[in-house]
Amino acid sequence: MPTPLPMTPEEASGPLDVILVTGDAYVDHPSWGVAAIGRWLEHHGFSVGILAQPDWTDVEAFRALGRPRLFFGVTAGNMDSMVNKLTASRHLRSADAYAPGGELGTRPDRATIPYTSRCKQAYKDVPVVIGGIEASLRRLVHYDYWQDRLRGSILLDAKADLLVYGMGERQVLEIARRLDAGLPIEACRDLPGTAWAAGRTADVPEGPEVEEIPSLEACRADPLTFNRVTLVMYRESNPHCGKVIVQRHGARAVVVNPPAEPLDTAGLDLVHELPYTYAAHPCYRQPIPALASIEGSITVNRGCSGGCSFCALTIHQGKDVVSRSEGSVLRELEQMTRRPGWKGIVSDLGGPTANMFHMRCMSEAANKVCRRVSCLHPVRCKHYGTDHGPYLELLRKARTMPGVRRVYVNSGIRYDLADLDGTFVEELAKHHVQGQLSVAPEHASSVALHQMRKPESRYFDRFMERFQQATADAGKQQFLVPYFQCAHPGVDGEACIELARYMKQRGLRPRQAQMFMPTPGTIATATYVTGIDPYTKQPVYVAKGDMERSRQRALLFWWKREEQPHVREALLHWGRGDLIGRGPDALVPPGPAFGAWAKRRRSGMRFDTHMGMQVERASADEERSESWEAVAEGRGA
Repeated sequence: MPTPLPMTPEEASGPLDVILVTGDAYVDHPSWGVAAIGRWLEHHGFSVGILAQPDWTDVEAFRALGRPRLFFGVTAGNMDSMVNKLTASRHLRSADAYAPGGELGTRPDRATIPYTSRCKQAYKDVPVVIGGIEASLRRLVHYDYWQDRLRGSILLDAKADLLVYGMGERQVLEIARRLDAGLPIEACRDLPGTAWAAGRTADVPEGPEVEEIPSLEACRADPLTFNRVTLVMYRESNPHCGKVIVQRHGARAVVVNPPAEPLDTAGLDLVHELPYTYAAHPCYRQPIPALASIEGSITVNRGCSGGCSFCALTIHQGKDVVSRSEGSVLRELEQMTRRPGWKGIVSDLGGPTANMFHMRCMSEAANKVCRRVSCLHPVRCKHYGTDHGPYLELLRKARTMPGVRRVYVNSGIRYDLADLDGTFVEELAKHHVQGQLSVAPEHASSVALHQMRKPESRYFDRFMERFQQATADAGKQQFLVPYFQCAHPGVDGEACIELARYMKQRGLRPRQAQMFMPTPGTIATATYVTGIDPYTKQPVYVAKGDMERSRQRALLFWWKREEQPHVREALLHWGRGDLIGRGPDALVPPGPAFGAWAKRRRSGMRFDTHMGMQVERASADEERSESWEAVAEGRGA
């Protein structure tokens, strides 16, 4: 039986080569970035310890495992620490899914920065390497929604020696090997998938393979230059042809090397077949909520070719989908059947997009020079393979394995790709749906969908018809649960009303919705900041402020009685009082009209010492509307 990585000196067999600091509780599962990186290093001969959610106010907490021989690795956790703490309305979440018992306050804001500071204070001569989703998406100038301002690279704020972006396995292993060989941390500055700080003008690289982008000061003086910064970051995200990016921050500069090549199938198989315990560290006396939602699931791929403008997956996990081999997945499933308490149910066999399993660019030459953000938008690339055969074959073998009662798919389904296969939807509905299937059409307005880089609503309509027919043919009762989004750039009152009417016409009453959150690093965030589409340079409507965003959210729940006063206020504000009535075209019946924000203003506000601003705890309804799955962004070193 495997044992977890050490969290105390007693568990360690001696001095440790690498100590990983994380803002999450330590769960030894491949979905936890710190566990995957720790096991990866261990597999390659390095001893690793974990400091999980250390007290960032006490430097002694960072000396608990002693001095690491090679380096500290710091991550805020599986989520950006600010997304983990606050909702899109800047309300405190009711729980931290990555902390024991869901306890709040176990990590600081922008956790990468104070963690790095304490590591430096604990052992001044030990290199500190930062990574994970928070560092990855904040590697250049970025918009901080919670402070409503542009911030510089987190590398300089944290004063780290090196930043690893992306999933990180290749970079972290090579860093460990070079330091183990006696080289200084500066000798790692040529590694793909890393960023480093140049102190003098002479340190800044130059040449045809280097692109200097507008400085932090230029972006703050003219936010439109922030659009160019974002586009360059995406354009240079192909590991085969990306350039070195340089961005000046005052007298210093941040140098971002091209991305590292993603792991191949064999490498991804290895990451997932390392000796995990698939459990929280035994030191915890309370359950880790996030583990409960994934402990029966198996990840089969990483990366996403969709390139949705609001999603950070493309810039973090990569546009090229990397899939595990069928044999590796089935071996993990066979091992799962032997775990204590196994009930024969696989809760999910998927990934960021389940039906992209083994979908990839079919032209090696084209892929090496490709600079597209999405393989699917605005039209599907002719080189992109869309064969559902490998995934269907995996599902068939998985559901017939001895000891397996049911195999469900709860990951995202790309329904425009499903439309290209004649049997996938039918087989999915017959065998792999647990009563309801979640899909994310996001919107119905063509203007909004174009800004989101999502397929047109006709694809969702066809998917819905096929799913309903397949469900009836199978003699089952099961439902589609669509996720819709409000307040995204390009969504104005007219588009929001169009979505509400679309839902009414099709009998859709979603229990969850998502309010757009401008997280660091996405194209939609750049549009939110500037009000200009980075590609077309044309103005885009952006909903800002509590009033407008609350109006849009209310429209998504037009059918709920408690939301109807807010819906009436929104319709009157947008000049669509004709939709208030009792006729077939009306959205809500006559009655009082007031805004949701008025109620929040009357409720008590609390001053948060870490945020330095007034924040309000999220309501239970808002927590349901912004589920953890909806805001989770990925994982990394």
